Amino acid sequence: MITDIDVWKFIHILLFVYWLGADLGVFLLARAARRSDLTFDQRAIALKMALKIDILPRLSFALMFPAGLELSAAKGLVEPTFAVRALSWAVSAAWVAIVIGMVRAQDAKRAAALKHANVVLHWVLFLVVAAIGLTSVLGYGPFPTGWLGWKILLFGLIFFCGIMIDREFDPVSPAFARLAAEGSKPDIEQAIARGIDRSIVWVLTLYALVLVIAFLGTARPS
Repeated sequence: MITDIDVWKFIHILLFVYWLGADLGVFLLARAARRSDLTFDQRAIALKMALKIDILPRLSFALMFPAGLELSAAKGLVEPTFAVRALSWAVSAAWVAIVIGMVRAQDAKRAAALKHANVVLHWVLFLVVAAIGLTSVLGYGPFPTGWLGWKILLFGLIFFCGIMIDREFDPVSPAFARLAAEGSKPDIEQAIARGIDRSIVWVLTLYALVLVIAFLGTARPS
């Protein structure tokens, strides 16, 4: 018999696979876009594909918390009220709408507004989720003090990684626009390499956090 635990566990695993798996593709394509020995067309295609694939980890990230909350509730680890569940799904739905809107936006002002909204949402969720995780670890929050509390705290730190990835990657797009117009120049290549290299540092930090979170959820150390 299929239970709620089975359903939410499957969804949770699926989101994890698409989050980390797709993000590795983005990582490799971004590295290819950095290579000055490739033609501009090759680098542009790599960057374009990276940005398109990037929607999958973003959507998976947006859905992970409410799905994880439902799984924890199904297992009896927490007892969230209907209001808490509704709020988590509402925030997730708004986040999904922002991500899709950023991808589809044709107007520059609308794209900029959605990007700003995404940054603000990340800051708010970073502060809220990290605070919930920290208070839970200390024994004052809504989650158990053991592995689940640490899992929430580390999950909150991922929001900060996302903020920093986007911030460090921001100069890459205008640098590529210059590359298309002016051709390869040392300062342009330096701007592209610097932006991608700095964002990769935060990407690797995010990967480490995700792996630790996955281990905590699997091993459940006391």
